[in-house]
Amino acid sequence: MKIIDGRVRLRTSTLTKFWDVDHNPAIKDYADKYHIQERIGELDTAKLIQEANSSGVDKLLVYGSNPEENSHILDLAKQHSELIPVGGVNLDRGIRGGLEEVARLHSLGAAAIDFSFLCKKNVNDRDFYALYAYCEMHDLPVIIHSGIHYASSEYMWKAQPAYFDEIAVDFPALKIIMSHGGNGFGPPVLAVTQRHNNIYLEFSAMRPKYMAPEFIQAANTYLNDRCIFGTDYPLTDFKDQIDVWKYSLREEVWERFFHNNISTILKLN
Repeated sequence: MKIIDGRVRLRTSTLTKFWDVDHNPAIKDYADKYHIQERIGELDTAKLIQEANSSGVDKLLVYGSNPEENSHILDLAKQHSELIPVGGVNLDRGIRGGLEEVARLHSLGAAAIDFSFLCKKNVNDRDFYALYAYCEMHDLPVIIHSGIHYASSEYMWKAQPAYFDEIAVDFPALKIIMSHGGNGFGPPVLAVTQRHNNIYLEFSAMRPKYMAPEFIQAANTYLNDRCIFGTDYPLTDFKDQIDVWKYSLREEVWERFFHNNISTILKLN
């Protein structure tokens, strides 16, 4: 069975800046909670891919979070066929600046656009709508942070399920991936996903034993065509994350969860 990891951050000198506590104070909480100290130093990309492959992962969605990182991962994806580039976009340079970066990423072959929680606007804020409209028009999936996080300086409720319902109503053809599966917001996440066929749940960095059982049931049954595997490496280890999800899911849904769903969304076939 082929496995696609839905969320990975590489460990090049450009991308490890993200894990610098002085640069990003929230990282200390993540390092303490996920025990990732040994996984946040620099590591050659070829070696990281080899580590992923040895754990069973064939392809990795790799993320940037700003124009510099985006260009970096696009270059790396040209060198390594195992990498699928996802560009990160925010509104630091205003709506036009964000739209220009989305258009640039699209023209250079980014597979999807990622919107993180490091913005004080709600995910349904109309300032994002020009970006969502571009992505819908060009069939470019969006990945939006949707779970709890430990950046105490940033709002958490700006990504609540009701806001995703509004986005899906206003952009019915936009493929929306809720990163981290709305962890912390409970069953309303499942109701919104069940209601809209264009919403998907990506469970990166999630341990099934700590999740509400309704989510595991949904992944095994009525939402098994819209749930996606991810590690959020280096937050979690490739092999460990594969093992815990195989243990929690029925074998007959493994192929969809680990490969087919994200492959269909990104049109990798």
